[in-house]
Amino acid sequence: MRPETKVLYPKNWREISARIRRHRHGTCEGCGQVGSVHRNPLTVHHIDFNPKNNRDDNLLLLCSKCHLRLQQGTIPSLLRIRQGQLVLLRPYCYSKSD
Repeated sequence: MRPETKVLYPKNWREISARIRRHRHGTCEGCGQVGSVHRNPLTVHHIDFNPKNNRDDNLLLLCSKCHLRLQQGTIPSLLRIRQGQLVLLRPYCYSKSD
């Protein structure tokens, strides 16, 4: 979360984020990798990019690599979001070059 957008998130964001991590079994919904605090931490992404919409069906658990690529717009050829679900087209977060 960027400091300038922190005010847009609810006060209980940590609890919401922890619940999503538990319910999604600590696994990236983009590439299927199990998150690691040090190697590739998991983040919670708002599908509609609205930090006030914290419905479970609007939140995705993504590793930092998938989340960054999604937000940079470099994902369309790799992933697409359809009706609130992330559809994997090919794995890409971990490669031998990482």
